[in-house]
Amino acid sequence: MKLGGFGRIADYDKIKAAGFDYAELDIPEIVELSEDAFEAFCEKVKRENFPVLTGARALPVAEPWFFTDQFSMETYQDYILQACARAGRLGIRKIILGNGKARWMTDDNSRKLEHNFIDLLRFFAKTAKEQGIEMILEPLGPDYSNYINTLPEAEQVIKKAGSSNLFLMADLRHLYRGGEPYEDIVTCAGLLRHVHVDYPETFPARPFPKAEDGFDYAPFLSAVKRSGYDDTLTIEADTPADWNAACRDAKKVLADVL
Repeated sequence: MKLGGFGRIADYDKIKAAGFDYAELDIPEIVELSEDAFEAFCEKVKRENFPVLTGARALPVAEPWFFTDQFSMETYQDYILQACARAGRLGIRKIILGNGKARWMTDDNSRKLEHNFIDLLRFFAKTAKEQGIEMILEPLGPDYSNYINTLPEAEQVIKKAGSSNLFLMADLRHLYRGGEPYEDIVTCAGLLRHVHVDYPETFPARPFPKAEDGFDYAPFLSAVKRSGYDDTLTIEADTPADWNAACRDAKKVLADVL
């Protein structure tokens, strides 16, 4: 398993120095860079030989959108094209669509607008595939969204989209806080392409996992292991005061799957 550190572009050097295998960075931040700044960062990644394998957040939307009258496919088409092109140039292999607030269902009639989400998801997946990038749909617990809360629900949406380049991921925080059985990781293993871990007891704080925090990570890690998944796993947590110590602590917790 490859262990990733999640952060901003400014955290890239610290993530590398701490001993992670790769960085997971914010896609909107990458898109916002000027062309010169982006080229410089690409050169840095190549020079440092420390990859950015996964991109988080996907869309720069932080309020209900998909299930509203404000939705339009055209709004972010150019953004998606640029996001996938830049991700491809940077070497990103997976783009994660979470954006829980954007996909919040605002009323009882929202389900009728589900095609908005599926249409954009299908377009994003097609565009990503052209760059050799997998599109990952993230189930989010009820703290973060009221649409696609579980792995089976994500699987059903992927089937509706009918794209060969749509996959899902398992996030300890969302499974635990939503009361979802870890066995769903095994059941949905055929579509599993990414994993997130943090210490899930607190909200909204997201500390790094550590052996001394009192949480039992073993059932979740056992399910991941039994699923046969063995690729990218990112610690998606708040920026630590000490990246080196945070990485060491996380590796102790995850030793059974790394």
